[in-house]
Amino acid sequence: MDAVALEQDGVRKTIDLYFEGIREGNVDTLKEAFHSTATMCGYFGEDLLTVPIEGLYEFVEGNPAPAVSGEPFEGSVATIDIAGTVASAKVIEKSYMGHNFTDFFNLLKIEGRWWIVSKVFNVDG
Repeated sequence: MDAVALEQDGVRKTIDLYFEGIREGNVDTLKEAFHSTATMCGYFGEDLLTVPIEGLYEFVEGNPAPAVSGEPFEGSVATIDIAGTVASAKVIEKSYMGHNFTDFFNLLKIEGRWWIVSKVFNVDG
């Protein structure tokens, strides 16, 4: 595996932790994907949501996980761009809490592994 593919694989593994944490409603798994100082921003309807990542953790803990509720959650990575120790990924989420989302994750390679440091999202429907 060449160096670029190796880095892309590392980014995908971090995003897969995000998908698993959402699907299973597991905050501990989400914490393996997000850096402790990460943030989340986006509009939910007319309301702008700008919170530390703990806001996502609280939401996940307070709602039934797709794996429990039977919701057919799907997550996929549309694109990954990497420049040295920074990366950006466009992520598509289908059927989460009755909505579809487009997310943009910014990642930083810290001590040899990729961490999500910010999530911005759009509710697609």
